[in-house]
Order: sequence, then C-alpha cells, then structure tokens
Amino acid sequence: MFFSISRPVLRRLVFLAFALGANAAMALSVGEIVVRSRLGEPLRASVPLGRLGSLSESEVQVSRASEEVHNSYGIDHATYASPLAFKLQVDGNGVASVLVSSEQPIGEPYLDFVLEVRWPAGRSVKRFTLLLDPPPR
Repeated sequence: MFFSISRPVLRRLVFLAFALGANAAMALSVGEIVVRSRLGEPLRASVPLGRLGSLSESEVQVSRASEEVHNSYGIDHATYASPLAFKLQVDGNGVASVLVSSEQPIGEPYLDFVLEVRWPAGRSVKRFTLLLDPPPR
C-alpha cells in the first residue's frame, strides 16, 4: 500500500518537525554574565538563560559545575572553593536567569567559575572569568 502526501502538506509537516526539534534542542541557552557589584563587595550578578518554554522551574537545575569540570578548564581548587550561590529566577513572562551571589565580599579582582545548567533534555556548562572593578574613589 502506498501513502501519498501533497507537497504543501509535506512542507508543513517538515517545517513543524524542525520547529519542534529546534525548540527542544534550544530549550535554554547560557548568555553573558552581567555583574552588578565591585571589588570588595559581595558578588551580585545574573546570567540570562532565555525562555523556559514548556519547562517548569522545578525541571531546571543551576549550580557551580563539579571540581572535576573546573579542573578540566584549568581552574584550581582554591578558586573552586570560593563560596558562591546560584539561584534560578523566572520572571512573569517565563524568561529565566541565574542569580550568582556571595555572602562575603570578593577580595580578588579576578573570579573564575563554571556554571552548570541542567534540564530533562539537556545540559550546558559555561566558564566565566570576571574582572571586578574597584569601587570609585
């Protein structure tokens, strides 16, 4: 038995398949960090992730990558040990970002870390190197 589909219908089906596949593959993308603090202050920064789409907040996990991942990027243990907190934030439009913070002031002008974002269909890691400006005098 032969099954026949007209070209316009076939085009729509192919377009729909690509659109759905692209949406699943590009569910989240780790953007560039925006730093809102200076040297000698607790760290306050955010990293945009984009729209959650069909994902719920509970399906997205944000954290510092493991020590092994940091080592693979050439980041030493002392840097890895600096206490940073990572929190997922989602606005009313479903746009997500990661808030990166510290309780203690950051005393070094350079800060290196690798962010890990996980969701059911994927995982992304990205290295960040921050240069913290001294406060104005």
